[in-house]
Amino acid sequence: MTNNQFDDIIEIILDERNDRALIILCSSLVDDLLYLILSKHFLDPLKGDENLLKGDNPLTTFSSRIKMIYRLGIIDESLLSILDKLRDIRNKCAHNIDVSVNKPPLKDKLSHLHKLLENRDSYKLTQKRYVINEAMLFADIKLIFIAICVILKAIYDSINTLTHNSKLINISKK
Repeated sequence: MTNNQFDDIIEIILDERNDRALIILCSSLVDDLLYLILSKHFLDPLKGDENLLKGDNPLTTFSSRIKMIYRLGIIDESLLSILDKLRDIRNKCAHNIDVSVNKPPLKDKLSHLHKLLENRDSYKLTQKRYVINEAMLFADIKLIFIAICVILKAIYDSINTLTHNSKLINISKK
């Protein structure tokens, strides 16, 4: 993912005006970032072999991708908790017609997600960089998602596929 592609993701987040659509859309963007992280971390599938991250394979769900990047040691337990809370919020929005970000339980879940993020440097930097002139709750939702995307993009950028995989493959040859 290039920086320009990432900037496009941020623009999509900033342009969205419906809170529920924002949560579903941004969760999908986060899921795409998880896919990219895992794709970069894994070796390419052998010819004729299935891609574990596509179709109806084991690592195609948001939940399984979150668990896998944690189990691979790519993220820590605190980010696991943030992503899992995000998944829960997305599920509430996607599967319930009568939920609102202004009413419990969704309002409480978003508040908890905000608390999990607010002391992170990435959140504070995001807050300084993106001044969002909208209602406080809506601006907070956008900042939460942008901060999560910033964290995942930094993880994606720091994975050096060739070095990481080459070291492991060399060990496996011994």
